[in-house]
Amino acid sequence: MSPSRTTPPVESATAPPELVGWLAELDQDKLYRLLRARPDTAAEPPPQSLGELAERLLRPGSATAVLRRLPVPCLQAAEALCALGDGPVPWSRLAQLLDAGAGERSAGLDTALTALAGQGLVWRDGQDRLYPSPTLRQVWPVPLGLGAPLAELLAEAGSAELRELLTAHRLPVPVARRDRLAALAERLSDPEQLAALLAEAPPGVRALLLESTGDGEFGHSEFGDGQCGAPAVSAQQAGLAAQWAHERGLLIPDQRGYGPSQVPGEVLLALRGPHWHPPFDPVPPLPELYPVGEAEVAREAAAAATAFTTQAAALLAACAANPPTLLKNGGLGPRELGRLTRTARCEEPLVRLVLECALAAGLLISGGGRPGGRREGQSARTTKRAADLAAEGGPLRLTADYDGWRLRPPAEQYATLVVAWLTLPFTPTAVLDQQGRSWPALVARPASPSCRHARRGLLTAAGRLPAGHGAARAAGLGRLIAWHRPQADQLPEQDWPFAAVITEAELLGVVARGTLSPLGAALSGYSPEQPGALREAARRLLPGATDRARIGADLTAVVAGPPTGRLAALLDAAAERESHGTASVWRFTAAGIRRALDGGRSPQQLSAELAAAADLPALPQPLAYLIADTARRHGRVKVLASGCVLHGEDPALLAELAAHRGLAALRLRRLAGTVLVSAAGPEQTLAALRAEGYAPVAEGADGLLLVDRPATVPPQRGSTPARPPRILPTSSELRRLAAHLLATTPPPGARPPVTETELAAEAPRLTRPEITRLSRALRLDQPVTIEYLTGHHTITEHTVTTLTLDPPYLHACHRTTPTTPITFELSHLYSVLPPPEARGA
Repeated sequence: MSPSRTTPPVESATAPPELVGWLAELDQDKLYRLLRARPDTAAEPPPQSLGELAERLLRPGSATAVLRRLPVPCLQAAEALCALGDGPVPWSRLAQLLDAGAGERSAGLDTALTALAGQGLVWRDGQDRLYPSPTLRQVWPVPLGLGAPLAELLAEAGSAELRELLTAHRLPVPVARRDRLAALAERLSDPEQLAALLAEAPPGVRALLLESTGDGEFGHSEFGDGQCGAPAVSAQQAGLAAQWAHERGLLIPDQRGYGPSQVPGEVLLALRGPHWHPPFDPVPPLPELYPVGEAEVAREAAAAATAFTTQAAALLAACAANPPTLLKNGGLGPRELGRLTRTARCEEPLVRLVLECALAAGLLISGGGRPGGRREGQSARTTKRAADLAAEGGPLRLTADYDGWRLRPPAEQYATLVVAWLTLPFTPTAVLDQQGRSWPALVARPASPSCRHARRGLLTAAGRLPAGHGAARAAGLGRLIAWHRPQADQLPEQDWPFAAVITEAELLGVVARGTLSPLGAALSGYSPEQPGALREAARRLLPGATDRARIGADLTAVVAGPPTGRLAALLDAAAERESHGTASVWRFTAAGIRRALDGGRSPQQLSAELAAAADLPALPQPLAYLIADTARRHGRVKVLASGCVLHGEDPALLAELAAHRGLAALRLRRLAGTVLVSAAGPEQTLAALRAEGYAPVAEGADGLLLVDRPATVPPQRGSTPARPPRILPTSSELRRLAAHLLATTPPPGARPPVTETELAAEAPRLTRPEITRLSRALRLDQPVTIEYLTGHHTITEHTVTTLTLDPPYLHACHRTTPTTPITFELSHLYSVLPPPEARGA
């Protein structure tokens, strides 16, 4: 993988003092809630000071991931705040821009700002001034369709140039350069002062500014003032207008000298006037509602969850009895899916949903012997799907965890699967890829974090509907999800927004009658540290399992309600399941009885277990006859597992081999005078015989001699080691960390160092001296040379500066082209060297 060109990263070398001060003013509970909302900022190694925490809060990857979890008004308020500049913005100014100065809109703005502050994206000082995170400017480089701010356009302007601009506005000239920029920005961003300035402007200035494009650039072809109703101006007037605008900072020439001039964002915003307001939707769209009772919701949710759990148990039992075969490229193809659908008597979407949830829960294992699932809190980026690893095909098998899962009560079985559904990195019932082709089940798909956000958005949207009401149509619920999670991707093949997510939630009983069920409410508040609430909700709604079956003379067994795991395992071993649901039916057949005997049960043991399950003194006569007849024919032909067969024409020689003490490890067994069976494989058996002085030869299955040639060993290609997972801290650890950070006061002006422990975890190829060199370069902004391992297993060399750490990435700029940013994956860093001049290169 080659390093990628990206937008210039936010400089996080030093956290803004306003952010550090705001963190210091939080009490322990508020700081804990912030850490819980942004747990990646507290991952190992934990921050040791508020300054280091502030630096982590500003990391682009961490901050932009948070935005996917926020509703529409939060994103609208954050973008509007970016449009008002990077410095402190009075709350009243933001409220005026969004037309949210009073009433419901004002309350909605405060709610949005509180949510943004809870994620560390916006903070407020004691004078009601708002500070946006610098990372937000990276998300919205052109907020509200405006151009770059004045400070960015004049970043390379000298003090003399700023003096000339202020003099043109007849403003006093401050001493500090920063104050000069602030004074100029204040002047140009005031609509009234800008209107007065434009009233003195020569013809064509307003037209010149209004014809700028959405990103601040303007076309030089025409300067007509059609938007204002003014006549077009001549080329000479256009030139004078451009000069006049340049002299007053209304139009900023490119600092490099060859790009187009741009209108500052502050000017464009002021030109729109005080009566223009960007969209702000603090109230979610209310779908069409209809009244529903709590009992109705609970009843429908219980029926759906019970059916899902019963069908999941039947489907996984079918996989255990006859493991489906994976495709060579991974996943289950249409043939195996169809077979499972017929065997378990359920629809394909449900089969896909169950299999994906079971794999995520660690109940399935691939043909290569690799279990699915991942540890709680492990980064999804470092998790390998079992089907992805089983590219060689092979059977899909069940893990030891399945053996425990099938014996648990239905409520616990359901809880395991529904939690796995909540964390899936894609939508399992969405089967079409971008080219319109169907995905095989269990195949490795591109992970999409927005799928998890869509599920969370559904739980939030359905849970905030008016009490006693549900959405009359799923499409209305989908539009509500889009308000709560606007950055969650919608699948193109869906009939309405988030149709697949809503359908899955209904199959699981998470949503019922258009609203959040008690199971959904428990899932919404689920925590791995406290799983009891979800299990308790499932126990209240799902019926208890029964351990009794009614066995009839028609060779059927009927179980009313969900069977216990032991009863289901017994009946699945000895009979064929015909139906499941409120009542499950099994039919006894000779093949089923033979399967139970193959599993190690004797005829007497099987009869006793079935009689105990039916609470009968003896089995019905037809079933007893079926067991006896099958047992009579069972085992008449025996199949011996052997490593290899030895045969020859001399019975005396073979008898000598069978009695040879030096060959005892082969466990040779004589089947006939000229035939022996070895427990070891052919290679081990040949080596043992040759070691004892015999001269055997190898023979193929066709009876021809095998020629022994040395095997050619292919060259080994180094593999990229997996990056150690970043385990997220628990709630108790976050509380202790919050207390520690508030009790730790860093010395004035101290900058938190980039910890070498963190770099060692993210870049496993680097040696300790190289990690120290990279840490120093990050801390002191020193140039280094990076050797980078690409996806083609070639090494490229880059001398870079302006480094910014954003795990799992490292942003930098090439020293020869400082305006061209480049992004490296830390796990692909091969070595870190001093710059060429330090090496004498």
